[in-house]
Amino acid sequence: GMAMVRANSGGSGATLMNTLLAPELTRGRGTGHLRRCVRLMGELPEAVLLVPAGGEGRRGGAELNPFVDQVPAGRIVREAAGEWKTVVLDRFYATREEVLAFGNSLTVGLDPGGPGRDYCSYVVDTLPRADNSPANCSDASLLHLPEDKPLPEGATGRFLVTLGGEDPALLTEETVRALVGAGVDPFAVTVVRPFLRALGTLPPGVTVTEPLPSIWPLMEQHEWVVCGFGLTAYEASAMGRLVVVLSPTPYHRKLAGRSGFANVRGRPGSGKMKSLIRDPKRVRQASRRPVGGEGGLAQVISGLQPPARIGCPVHAGARGRAVWRGRDRSYFRCPRCGMVYMERYAGGMAAEQYGSSYFFEEYRQQYGRTYLEDFEAIRETGRRRMTIISGLGKGVGSVLDVGCAYGPFLAAAKDAGFTAYGADVSSEAVEYVSRTLGVPVVARPVQELDPAAEWGVPQFDAVTLWYVIEHFPDLDRVLAILARWVRPGGVLALSTPHLRGVSGRRRPDRFFAASPRDHFTIWDRRSAARVLAEYGFHVARTVMTGHHPERYPWVERGILPAALARGHSHLFGRGDTFEVYAKRDEHA
Repeated sequence: GMAMVRANSGGSGATLMNTLLAPELTRGRGTGHLRRCVRLMGELPEAVLLVPAGGEGRRGGAELNPFVDQVPAGRIVREAAGEWKTVVLDRFYATREEVLAFGNSLTVGLDPGGPGRDYCSYVVDTLPRADNSPANCSDASLLHLPEDKPLPEGATGRFLVTLGGEDPALLTEETVRALVGAGVDPFAVTVVRPFLRALGTLPPGVTVTEPLPSIWPLMEQHEWVVCGFGLTAYEASAMGRLVVVLSPTPYHRKLAGRSGFANVRGRPGSGKMKSLIRDPKRVRQASRRPVGGEGGLAQVISGLQPPARIGCPVHAGARGRAVWRGRDRSYFRCPRCGMVYMERYAGGMAAEQYGSSYFFEEYRQQYGRTYLEDFEAIRETGRRRMTIISGLGKGVGSVLDVGCAYGPFLAAAKDAGFTAYGADVSSEAVEYVSRTLGVPVVARPVQELDPAAEWGVPQFDAVTLWYVIEHFPDLDRVLAILARWVRPGGVLALSTPHLRGVSGRRRPDRFFAASPRDHFTIWDRRSAARVLAEYGFHVARTVMTGHHPERYPWVERGILPAALARGHSHLFGRGDTFEVYAKRDEHA
């Protein structure tokens, strides 16, 4: 039933609209999602609300008027046509197809369930979940909650029963009878009528009130609030009321248990109600929840910036499932090539970051010495790499080192008799290489480099990228350029962090959290072979590096010696970094 949106076609000339709020409108799934989106409209001035025409199983028309009437007509759309910077899916259940229909939009899921959750760019959970599916931001304080309100005179012992706009489990009447059966005076009970269904018979004396835009004024007048799991429970607890959550299904019981609220398991009965009413101290201890603040959720949404690229950096338009989420980024696995890629939603990273501080202060912080102090060690590694390249190629030839930094690999290439060329985005590094090594080198990114125009060399016997390939959000464009620069039979060699190393396998959460914010892809042997094959290369050799036996659990616990773990790491390819040597097909 979801309207499809046109994918961003780049050169279409269409206006990129700002924010589309798409709430859950399926019957039987409550009205809280719609209420929240309507409230967000007041905090996101450029947002519009998606309210498609009602259909089978979907609410529409007069059913929505109590909410939609609060929104200016000009800020309501009936279908999601167009291209959006951000799409906010406030959904109880989202399908993969619904999320992917929004093409190149930044999709933000609010407490989303269903398979579509894993395909959202960014996920915000304001409520506990029954499963452990990861979220970028999980914070109950983002809820729009009232302040603590002292109980007014005459409110003690009063019960408010509110079970949402639909009450699909038909719990309202049963709950009131259970309260009265537990000894509560019917005149002390107020019921909020579910506006989407008629109420059955209630005990005489019970007050029935119509739904209001805000339930807070009613809560103020009652000591107890009986509700289902959701926003209402958090609102009541933030106000300081005694909260009883009804949990009619195992799913609801799990949610209530994770949240800590006092809850009635199964259908409400007089005995269950009586045990809670007689122990208000226990209910109060369970009811103290985090206090939120108005605007918190809107600030999270408006603070997100679309990433450099949405979807796989190799396969345009391919969007995979999330494998890890952090506060400012998500990692996904491409369904076509298996590459794990990052989408970052906060701030750009300028080329200036690779200036002198990157190679000196930052490098020293990580390795205990500056890049130039490490020059000879890197040069020695370069000699080993050149031995492999020479063996795979046709002896001595030309080599272009992309991201050459201060030139230790270029020095090793010269040592091996190769004609060396270099490129780097750091002008300081390029100036140093030119002055001290005498190697032809240019300060220019790959995407702007033309070796034929620069040096009269259209192709090379080898092109190398040592810990550079992961820095490109436009990897497809870069690999196409590199393929043109490597002659048929030549070698493309690269090194990069290894997803399937001991760190990535054993502690993936820590591995992803520690991955630098400018690493847009995380490679492994299988994804490397698949991706490079699409550009005319076959992997001739991989070399595992970055072995860390101390990160093996049995070494940490002192059960087995580090030497044994090191042997395992070499034998089974568990290094945290690796090198790939790929030959360009002769016929390519």
